[in-house]
Amino acid sequence: MTYHFGPEQENAFNVARDELTTRFERTPAGRDLGWVAAGVMDFKWGYLDGALDRWTPEDIEEILLGLYPAKVIMDPEDLDLIPTGFASFLLFLGEEGIARPVEVGIAAEVVERLRPHFHAAAMDDTNWSVGKRLWSVAQSEGVEFGDPDAMQRFMEDFNQRPFEDRDAILGPPMMPAGLATPRDRIEPLPPIVLPPLDELEKAALATVWPERVRRLVDFIGDGRPLTDTGKLKLADGRMLIDILGTRDRFDPQYGDQVFKTRSTAHLSEVHLTFLIAVESNTLKRRGSRVLPGPNAGVLGDVLESFYGLWLTLFKRIGSMQYRYGGDTYGFGWYADELDESIPMVLLELYRRGPLSIDGLAADVWTHLFNTFDFDDVSDERLESECASVERALRTAFDYLDEFGSVEISGVTETPEKCGEIHRSGGSIALTPLGTWVMQRVASTVTSAPIVGALREMDADELLAAASDLPEIEAAAEIDAWVDHHEADAAMLLVETFRTADETGRGLAFQTLLRIGPDATEAVETLSDDPELDHYVTIWKVDTLAVDANMDCGEDPDRFVRLLGAVIEFWGPDAAVNAWASPAAQTGGLMAMLERVWRVDRPETELVLAAIGTVHPDRTIAKAARKSLFKHRSRD
Repeated sequence: MTYHFGPEQENAFNVARDELTTRFERTPAGRDLGWVAAGVMDFKWGYLDGALDRWTPEDIEEILLGLYPAKVIMDPEDLDLIPTGFASFLLFLGEEGIARPVEVGIAAEVVERLRPHFHAAAMDDTNWSVGKRLWSVAQSEGVEFGDPDAMQRFMEDFNQRPFEDRDAILGPPMMPAGLATPRDRIEPLPPIVLPPLDELEKAALATVWPERVRRLVDFIGDGRPLTDTGKLKLADGRMLIDILGTRDRFDPQYGDQVFKTRSTAHLSEVHLTFLIAVESNTLKRRGSRVLPGPNAGVLGDVLESFYGLWLTLFKRIGSMQYRYGGDTYGFGWYADELDESIPMVLLELYRRGPLSIDGLAADVWTHLFNTFDFDDVSDERLESECASVERALRTAFDYLDEFGSVEISGVTETPEKCGEIHRSGGSIALTPLGTWVMQRVASTVTSAPIVGALREMDADELLAAASDLPEIEAAAEIDAWVDHHEADAAMLLVETFRTADETGRGLAFQTLLRIGPDATEAVETLSDDPELDHYVTIWKVDTLAVDANMDCGEDPDRFVRLLGAVIEFWGPDAAVNAWASPAAQTGGLMAMLERVWRVDRPETELVLAAIGTVHPDRTIAKAARKSLFKHRSRD
C-alpha cells in the first residue's frame, strides 16, 4: 500500500489516514491520542509533501512551530499531549514498517527537543493566523463552532466593527513583517469622508492585481510543483498568461527572431503576481511546492485582502525595485528611492487634491538630485536621467492605477520613432479607494481623522456634537451631513437658529455660507424674525448677494445685533473697519453711538468696546468709549 498522496488524491489520503489513526489508537502509546495522529497527517498532506512514510526534521519543525500555532485552537491542558502523541505516532510508523525506524526515531527526538519551543509558539498570539485569531474571538464571545447560524451572525457583526477594533484582534491584515512607515514626520492630515464600505468593496473587486492574485490562488489549488529555484513551472506560466489576463508574451518574436522564454521570471506580470501572493503569505513556498498560505482565507474579506496586497507591492516589494530587479547596468539606480517617495506623493494628493504629474516628477527629481552625487555627470546625461525618472514615476502611477488607487487624466501620448509612446502632461488624483488606503497607512504615523459619523443625526444633535470637536473636524462633519441631506440641508440648519446656543448657531451659519447661493431661500425665512434678521444681512454680504443692505437706519438695536454677530464670526477688526460705518450710514456712526448705549442687550458692551478700541478715528473711538461708560452706568 502506498503512503504517498498528491493534492488530487484526497479520498485515498482520507482512507489511509483513518486506517492509521485507528491502528495507532489500539496501541498502548496511542490510546486517546488518535486525534493528534490525524492532525499531523492532515498537515503532512495539506501543507507539506503528502508522504506519510517519510518525516524529516524540517517537517517536524514546520508542523510544531509553524502550522499548529498558526492554525489550531488549543486548550492549554492539551499542549503537552500534542508532542507526546506526535512522537508516539512517529515511532508507531517505524514499528509497523511503514517508515524507516531510524528516520522516525530521529524525528521523534526532534519532537521532544522542540517540546518547550512548541509550548511558547502555541501561546504566542503573534504566530496565529488570521483565521485562528478570528475563531478565538468567536469562542471567547460564546459562539458555538457547530452552530453555523451563530457563526454567520458573529461574522456579520465582526465585519461591521471599526477597523481599529478589527486590527486590534487580527493584527494589520496580511501586512508583511518589516514594513517601514513614511520616513519623514507627517503633519496631521485633513478630515475626510469615506464612501460606504460596500462601494469601497465594489471598487476593490474591480482592481487588476488583487483579481490576479485571487485567480492565481484558485489555480494553485491544494498545491503545485515549483522549479529548483522556487519559481512557477514554465508550463504553468504559459497557462497563467491567459488565466490572469496579463500582457506577457511567451516565446516573443521580434522581427524574424524568436526569444525563448526559459523562466517564468521573464513573464513579468505573471511572476509579479506570484511574488505578491508569496510575500503577502497568501501563497507559501514549501520545499519544491507552492501551497495555500496562512492568508489565503483572507481573500474572501475583500477590503482586508486588498489592503494587505497593496502594502505588499508598494511597501515591501516596491514596484520600481521589481521592475529593475534584473538590471545589471544601473539604469534603475533610483528604484528604491522612488519607491520610498511614492507614499509621500500619495499623502500630498490626500492633502491637496489632484496634482500635475510633471510637477510631481520635477519634485521627485529634485529629491534624487539632492540625495545622490552628480558632480561628475554631464548636463546631457543629467537631462537623460531626469527624463528616465519621469518615465519610471509614470510607470509607478500605472501600477497604482491598476490597484484602483489613483485616477490619471489629461495625459498626452505621442508616438516615437522607436515605436514606443511618449507621455507628457496630465494630472493624478486619489480615488476614494486610494484615499481609504492612505488613511489607514497615515493613521499609524499621524492624525488622519475620518468624518461622516454624524450624517444621520438631526440638525440640533449635529450642531451639539460638532461643538465638541476641533474646528476643522467639526466643519468636515457638518459638510458630510450637508451632502447626506442634499437640498434639505439649508432649511434644516436655518430652523436650528431659534434653539441652538451661540456656538451651534455659529457653526450653522458658517455652513450656510459654505453652501452659498443655494441656501438663499432658506436664509430669507429669517427676515421676519426681529431677533434673527441680521443674519440675513451678513449672509447676503458675505455671499455677495446683490440686494444686501447693511444700513440699520435708525434702529440701534439692529445695529448692535448686526455688529455683535460680525464680531462673533469675523472678529472686532472686521466688525469695526468693514461694517460699523455702513451699518450706521443713514445718520452716521457718531449719531448711532449717541443712541446705542441705551440698547439693553448682551452684545452692546462688546460692540462699543470694539469700536472704542479698534476704530482708527480717535474722535469716533472716544465717542464709543464714552457711550460704553454711559451704558455701564445707565442703572
